[in-house]
Amino acid sequence: MVQNAGAETAPRRVLVVDDSRAIQAIIRRILESGDMEPVQVRTASNGAEALDQVDSFRPDLVLSDWHMPGVTGIEMLQALRQMGHTDMAVGFITTETAADCLSQARSNGAAFILHKPFEDRVLRSAVKKCLRGETTPASKATSAPTPAAVPQAAAAGPARAAAVESVAQLQQLLFMHLGTRSYELNKHFDEAPWVEQCPQLVALYSSAGRKGAYALGLLDAATVCLIGGMAAGHPPDDIRKSIARGQPSQPHVEHAKRFMLALAGQLRKRTSTDVPAFNAAKLSSQPFDKLATVIERNNGRSDFELRLPGIGEGRLSIFLT
Repeated sequence: MVQNAGAETAPRRVLVVDDSRAIQAIIRRILESGDMEPVQVRTASNGAEALDQVDSFRPDLVLSDWHMPGVTGIEMLQALRQMGHTDMAVGFITTETAADCLSQARSNGAAFILHKPFEDRVLRSAVKKCLRGETTPASKATSAPTPAAVPQAAAAGPARAAAVESVAQLQQLLFMHLGTRSYELNKHFDEAPWVEQCPQLVALYSSAGRKGAYALGLLDAATVCLIGGMAAGHPPDDIRKSIARGQPSQPHVEHAKRFMLALAGQLRKRTSTDVPAFNAAKLSSQPFDKLATVIERNNGRSDFELRLPGIGEGRLSIFLT
């Protein structure tokens, strides 16, 4: 019984994200005083630091500023949703008042928005409601999906096995190669065939103990430009021009291949003995032989649309053969 009582009174975890240490201290004082329930507070100076702490700290609530160096508050919120933290409560404490910005925060599921300067009692009240589960994120109250949401029409379709173990881990892998969290990775349910789409980067994977290919990865030309161009540090305008030409440069292809190499670790294991490994990747200017058969008779499939706002969008698919 003593253990149960202790579990019930365990402090709630709150992550405070603000580039002002003074504001961090003020919010900490408010949360640790008055009639608040016990809380454990951690702080971060920007969105990047906050995202680095999320998996280890597992906050019940994130309180974030909007304008911060590096990764901003809204970019952090979008990254959290893309990483699979769809139910993590996030509240903004900010000087930002622009209607389009506030609408963007709500559409991405912000639990509340308070403006600086704020009153202690107002912040306590908002935090209490969140920790009690009385605040419904705006994105859940509307039909507008977050970037990682599944379209309703597609959700009604037949279920199929995925080719990747975790979408959240795939998003983390993309971040490592893109160098930015300002991207969207949406599940793509368009069944239009890849067979006639060229050029495309084709990656083959094997698994120990299995004959033949284990999986097939496909990036269209635009995605090769996006991943390869960002990884190579090329200016957005140059990437846009490459996408418009429909022809990735050699550096784009080489960096995209490195991404496909790392993708081997994200492939779903069909049995406990499978060890997926990257074999080779090639930018193909002609349709891949037997691609139609692989698409039709796959043992698992994951399709995504990768979008970098203001730069371009492309498609990524993985098939287990």
